[in-house]
Amino acid sequence: MRVSSIFAIILLSSLSMCCQESQTASGFLGDFSPESLHSIVESRRFAREELAHQSSMFETPNIAIALSSPIIYVIVIGKITGVQLPDGATIPKTRIRFHVEPVIRGDGQVADFDVESQWTPNADTQNEELSLFTSKRNLRAFDIREPEVGDRFILGIAPAYRDGKLIPVPSVIDLQDPNQAALIANVERFLAIEASAKRSGFAPYLAALDDKTPWIRDIAVHWLTSSDACNASPGCAEKFSDVVKRQLQSSTPNERQQAVGWLVWVDSVSRLESKRRGFSDGLPVLPDSEIHSLFDVATQDANAEIGDEAFEYRESSDLDRGPSGECFTIVPALRKTFHAHAAKQNPLPGEFPLSYTYGCTSLEESGK
Repeated sequence: MRVSSIFAIILLSSLSMCCQESQTASGFLGDFSPESLHSIVESRRFAREELAHQSSMFETPNIAIALSSPIIYVIVIGKITGVQLPDGATIPKTRIRFHVEPVIRGDGQVADFDVESQWTPNADTQNEELSLFTSKRNLRAFDIREPEVGDRFILGIAPAYRDGKLIPVPSVIDLQDPNQAALIANVERFLAIEASAKRSGFAPYLAALDDKTPWIRDIAVHWLTSSDACNASPGCAEKFSDVVKRQLQSSTPNERQQAVGWLVWVDSVSRLESKRRGFSDGLPVLPDSEIHSLFDVATQDANAEIGDEAFEYRESSDLDRGPSGECFTIVPALRKTFHAHAAKQNPLPGEFPLSYTYGCTSLEESGK
């Protein structure tokens, strides 16, 4: 997420936008020599490479979709009892019938149900279609290998399905895959945290901020922001603040980036819910001033990409909380934001080589 969705943002890339440089651009950019441009570009390239080294450890598995939404999803162990291959007519995609064995989480009786799979017997067609239309992150275990009768999976399914009908199943763990053993253990640990929280309140989620698994920490943050008890507890805010500060000082850049993501989440909930739920400053979890201060720290990160993200999120938050009728240009790599009254021209030239965001607080005010 680059900019909060509550803005009516006009995103213009330097390759597609055509406009003339305004008289204010030179003063806004300052020193922008070829040498400084090269230094900026190289530092961002190095920063992305640094983050890529451990990115796989911080990826969120699709089972987290179901784990983070207990009201929506039931988690079961399902066994394949039938597979129908595409016939080009009535069955456009592979159809899998599951029989539910135990229900791991959720209430009610769960019977057999059908699911569509992206897998096809034609391997060449399979690879071409998936590469064109499906993100790898959205692929499930039975999309990328042939589903076979007898295979067992952990599944996150919608509880309002009807027997014999196709239902969406976004969350899957393949119990035949030995490489997923650690993921199964993590799921079991999270379900224990969730069960404990149902009995004792938000404390188990607060403790989960120290969990060794990044995606469990992420879900814990989401739950804490929705907990009225946490929001009313100074101890909850203190613990959360301490964990964010600790991660912002981590020697692992991906942990620092994760902490920025938590700040973005908390800030976005604060802004989006302020009117609907009457949130005042300090809800959820942290005061707005502390969020801003923590963003300030993150903008100084040794990894330039993390610093860029923190700067853009901070500026976007400030703009959203400020007066309406303003246009802006945010250039994270330069740590600069140009402010102008509505309908003013974008100050950057069309061939501007760095990533930036230009927009206004509403489409009407943008003059577009």
